[in-house]
Amino acid sequence: MSITTEATSLLPGYRVLDLSSSMGAFCGKLLRDLGMDVIKVEPPGGDSGRNEPPFAKGHFHREGSLRFAYLNAGKRSITLDITKEAGRKLLLELVARSDIVLETFEPGYLGKHNLGYETLVEKNNKLILVSLTGFGQDGPYANYKAPDIVGNAMGALLYISGDPTMTPCNPPETQSYYYASLFAAYGAMLSLWQRETRGIGAWIDASVQASMALHEHVAFNYSAEGRVMKRAGSQHQHNAPANLFQCKNGWIALFVTQNHWPILLKVWDGHDPALDDPKWINSNLRRANADYINAQVTSFTSRFMKEDLAELMQKNGIPGLPVNSPSDFMRDPHIQARGFFSAVTHPVLGSFLQPGNCFMVDGKRTGPSPAPLVGQHNREIFHSELGLEKSEMESLVANGII
Repeated sequence: MSITTEATSLLPGYRVLDLSSSMGAFCGKLLRDLGMDVIKVEPPGGDSGRNEPPFAKGHFHREGSLRFAYLNAGKRSITLDITKEAGRKLLLELVARSDIVLETFEPGYLGKHNLGYETLVEKNNKLILVSLTGFGQDGPYANYKAPDIVGNAMGALLYISGDPTMTPCNPPETQSYYYASLFAAYGAMLSLWQRETRGIGAWIDASVQASMALHEHVAFNYSAEGRVMKRAGSQHQHNAPANLFQCKNGWIALFVTQNHWPILLKVWDGHDPALDDPKWINSNLRRANADYINAQVTSFTSRFMKEDLAELMQKNGIPGLPVNSPSDFMRDPHIQARGFFSAVTHPVLGSFLQPGNCFMVDGKRTGPSPAPLVGQHNREIFHSELGLEKSEMESLVANGII
């Protein structure tokens, strides 16, 4: 398979109006990476996500948020105050020309501004509305605020995360937002399929809490057996050695099953002869004695550079690879060979390498594109598409509509 960086699209021709906050921005990014035209609808002055750090070169600038730049790469930007009647009318004109509306407002917000689902489908009876919130559109918690840590906590993932001797540890980044965005995008794509086959739209009601609860420890293990998984840090729940192990220059992740254990002993020069006892073949026994096994394995791994040990493990068919830092990942020859990063240029951020889509189609990745400036595409959409005259646009700007 030849690998290129030519643009490729699975779902071209569809339009998304992205009114989401950081909670759903990744959903919009996923839809854009599938080939859809995603229009980022921002309030005049810019989306609040533009104020989220980190910022390029450490200096606050509404065009310099690295988080915003990643989550909105390739989208088009318009500014529009949908709380005002003139802004509402313009949004409805765009709804009539769109396939999907993505929003993360609290339940009832759009309805309060005469933009509820019933109003939207009057304008476009095949519209797909994707509403992503912390707890869904109804229920006792519907209007609760849900920052990422709340999503992880209420979805029960946080309870089992971290060192067993300490308080639960929230994962880095905004994992609950990313995870929920995946399911919101999944719902949007299935709704498009339904529309193509049955000719009807849909309202997708996605919940951060419910998305996080789909992990097996909540949705199956406890509901089936009442069994609560305990915090174990990086230690696998059912196997050992299956953890992160110290090397001279970092860590390596090892996962040694019953089949791999005898192979590990063969390549492990100077291991304690007691480990040759056939009883240690049993994975359950090794896991029950994980502290002892892990200490023994660390005495072996700490002799190596992580890259050298990984090569030894892979050569012998043992699952073991380095724990990459971000710089390790970017320099990884496999990542480079697969063309994961492509160069883009942004007026404020300058030239940088941007990660591509996580999958390839016929050996190609989605073409890279930087995030838009605030309102960069106002003229393109309001004038060229909706037919507003220059004087009309100037009036809208003067009145704080765009």
